[in-house]
Amino acid sequence: MKKSVLIFPFMVFGLSTILEAQKVNEGVYLSAKDFTSGTISYENNQSNQNYKLYVHDSFKKSTIKIVSGDKTTVLNKDNVFGYRSSDNSFYRFYNKDEYKIINHSEKILMYSLSTTEGAPRNIHRVTNYYFSKDATSALYPLTKQNLKIAFANDPKFIELVNTYFELDAELYAYDSTQKMYNLNRTYEQYLKDK
Repeated sequence: MKKSVLIFPFMVFGLSTILEAQKVNEGVYLSAKDFTSGTISYENNQSNQNYKLYVHDSFKKSTIKIVSGDKTTVLNKDNVFGYRSSDNSFYRFYNKDEYKIINHSEKILMYSLSTTEGAPRNIHRVTNYYFSKDATSALYPLTKQNLKIAFANDPKFIELVNTYFELDAELYAYDSTQKMYNLNRTYEQYLKDK
């Protein structure tokens, strides 16, 4: 019985350490350069209990609001790249929409945008996928045709895309073994062989 009493405090300490390690500092990326370098502004360092980031996406407002203690800052979305949320998700503001960056550490950035479609009795969520060549580039729907346009100066990469991807839906397939999206794995192969 004494052994279980001694083990319990270590289990609680271990669990709290794991939970503490999972906390993420949410904040705003003011520019694409800040996003690429991981520089967060208006950051919640987890010690501020009165921090709140309001992105106003449901109402398509053109501003975001950051409340930190008794200070409130309002920024125009057109002047901000995006933000990182408390659950370690990354988002980019582009043409008045908020796109989720699904592969923030890969070369070709990929995004998802979920919308509601259908008649009142048949409403359903639809997720569409987009890409940009990098953090500073424009977003395009993720199709083979748009990749050909965006990477027109890289015909060998387009040749690999045509070889490995038959359908547009295959472009956002994830390789759990390599822990990256197949499109970026193909792009890395192209860069290595270049």
